[in-house]
Amino acid sequence: MRDFFLFGLAPYVAAACLLGALVWRTLSPRARKALPEVCRESAALYRGAMLWRWGLGLLLLGHAVAFLMPRSLLLWDRSPLRLVLLEGAAFLAGLAGLAGLALLLRRSGRLRKSTADLLLLTLVAVVMVSGLAMAVLYRWGSQWYALSLLPWFRSLLALRPDVSHVAPLPPLVRLHVLAGMAAAGVLPFTRAFYALAWPAVLLGERIGTLRASRSIAAAEAMAALALAVFSGMLLMGALRRVGVSQGYAPAQPIAFSHRLHAGKYRVPCLYCHFAAETSRHAGIPPAGICMNCHGQLKVASAEVQKLKEAVAQRRRLRWTKVHNLPDFVYFSHSQHVRGGGVACQRCHGPVEAMERVSQTALLTMGWCLDCHRKEGIMPASQRTAKGRASAATGGLDCGKCHY
Repeated sequence: MRDFFLFGLAPYVAAACLLGALVWRTLSPRARKALPEVCRESAALYRGAMLWRWGLGLLLLGHAVAFLMPRSLLLWDRSPLRLVLLEGAAFLAGLAGLAGLALLLRRSGRLRKSTADLLLLTLVAVVMVSGLAMAVLYRWGSQWYALSLLPWFRSLLALRPDVSHVAPLPPLVRLHVLAGMAAAGVLPFTRAFYALAWPAVLLGERIGTLRASRSIAAAEAMAALALAVFSGMLLMGALRRVGVSQGYAPAQPIAFSHRLHAGKYRVPCLYCHFAAETSRHAGIPPAGICMNCHGQLKVASAEVQKLKEAVAQRRRLRWTKVHNLPDFVYFSHSQHVRGGGVACQRCHGPVEAMERVSQTALLTMGWCLDCHRKEGIMPASQRTAKGRASAATGGLDCGKCHY
C-alpha cells in the first residue's frame, strides 16, 4: 500500500500541483500583467551559475532522450566502451550541476531567504547527490533506467500505474525518484518557474511587436491552420488507439520466462496451455504442471521458491491476463489451433524470445479480418447457394464473432 501511494498516487499529485499552479500563475489577469517583470527579475537571480544551468540541462536532456529512444539506449550500452563513456559523461554533468548549485546558493542571498526556492534547490541537491551515489554504488544506471523506470513512467502516462517496476529498486534509487517528483511539484511556487518562463515571455513580447505587419499575420494564419490539421491528425490517431493495448506487459506474481522455457528448453506451448485445443480459452496452467518439472529439481531459483511456497500453502497465484478482447467479441482458441492450424506466434508474437510476455499484435477487428483475407478462409467453394459462408468458418461474417 505504501509503494502504491508513493509511486502510484504521488506522481499524479505532483503533476496536479505543477499544472494547476502553472495555469493559476499564467492565466489570471493580475499575474499576466506582472509576468514580464517578475520573469525578468527571476531570470537575473538564476543566471549567475553557468555550471548549474549546463550541468542540470545536460542531465535533463539525457533523461529525455533515453525516455524517447529506450531501444537506442540499450543498443548503445551493448558496447562496454560506449557504456563507460555515457556513464562518465553523466557523472561529470552531475558534478558540474552540484557545484553550480552550491555557487548559486552562495552568491544569491535572496534565494536563501525564499522558502520555496530553498526547498526546491534542496530537493534538486538530493536528486543530484543520490544520482551520483547511484553511479558509484550500483553503476550502469542507464540500463535499469530503460528497463525499470521507463516502463513505470509509461504506465503512469497510460493511467495504469504499475509500481512493480519501482518497488524492488534499492532505497537510494527510490529516494532519487521521490525527490525528483517533489521538486516538480514545488517548482511552480518558486522564482525558478518564472526564470524558466522568461525565454517564452521574451519571445511573446517580440512577436507582439511584429503582429501589426501583414506578413506576420499571414504567417500566424498559416501556423494556426497547420496546428489545426496536426491536432486533428493526432486526435484521429488517438481515437483509433482507444481500446488497443499493444505493448501491454504487466508484471506477474512470478517472473516466468518464456524465453527460457519455450526458447531454450523448447517446451511446447500446448504442454502448459493444453486447453487451447479444446476450449475457447488457452488458460493459465495450474501449478501442478509447473511442479511436474520443478518438483524433481533440488536446486531452485528464487522465483521457483515462490512457486513451491504457493503450492505448499495452497495459495492461489493471481496472474494478470495479457491478451484481452472486449466482452462483445467471441474468440475460440480451439477453432484456430486445432481447426485452423494457426501457430501461437501468429497472434501472440515470438513468445519464445520474450522474457516477459507482452501484447505484440493489435488484436483489433481490422487486424483479424486482414488475417482472414490473407489466409483465404472463406473461398468460393465454401459458400452456399445463397452466397453465405458455411458454418465451419468465420470468414468475414459479423455474426460469427459478434452475436
